[in-house]
This record gives sequence, structure tokens and C-alpha cells, in this order.
Amino acid sequence: MGLAVGDGGTGVVTPLGVERYAGAEEAAARIAEIARRRGAGAVVVGLPVLADGTRTGGCTRSEKLARAIAAHGFEVHLQPEYLTTDEARRRARERGRPPGEPVDDLAAQVILEEFLGGAP
Repeated sequence: MGLAVGDGGTGVVTPLGVERYAGAEEAAARIAEIARRRGAGAVVVGLPVLADGTRTGGCTRSEKLARAIAAHGFEVHLQPEYLTTDEARRRARERGRPPGEPVDDLAAQVILEEFLGGAP
């Protein structure tokens, strides 16, 4: 599970890292802890869809995670995402990350950039 933090005013998004996903409840608690510590006003969760917007099997998991985060008192937005992992891999190569290293944090960065409307 990739994490990123962004500023809605500037549109600047920074990847935070990759966390182990061990189910919606545990992930939501961890995300809520990080969001509180950083003073986040809302949380964005990627909603994996196809190019035409058709839902994939991962949508149910994302929606479950979003509900669990909301239960911690956060406003949650679902951001449709398509090919974010491909973009994350491209960015990883540009940064010199070794092949095979997780890129979920960079995918989270892409999703948040798209949500904020500032995707490069």
C-alpha cells in the first residue's frame, strides 16, 4: 500500500513510503494515524478502473478501505485510477530505483496529483 501526502494549495505531492496491507481495518488505522500526525484534512483512496471507467475487482477493496478510514473521522475521496502503476514504474526508473523494488508510493503520488488536478 503506497502512501503520499499533498498540499491542495500548491499541488505539490510527496511520496511517503510503502506499508504492508493486512486488511482494511489495520490499513485504515495506520492511514488515520499518519493523517492525524500530518494534519491532513482528507484522505484519497485510489479506485482501480479500466480505461473506460468500468469497475475492476479491486474497487470493492478500495471502497471497503475508504469506509474504514471514514470510520476514523476522516473525509475520504475515491479517485479513479488507471495505469498509475505504469507511470510509477516510469518515475522509479527515472529516479534510479532498482527494478523489482515496490513503486506503490509513487503510484500513490500519481493518484493524489490527479485528484488535486496537478498531474505533470
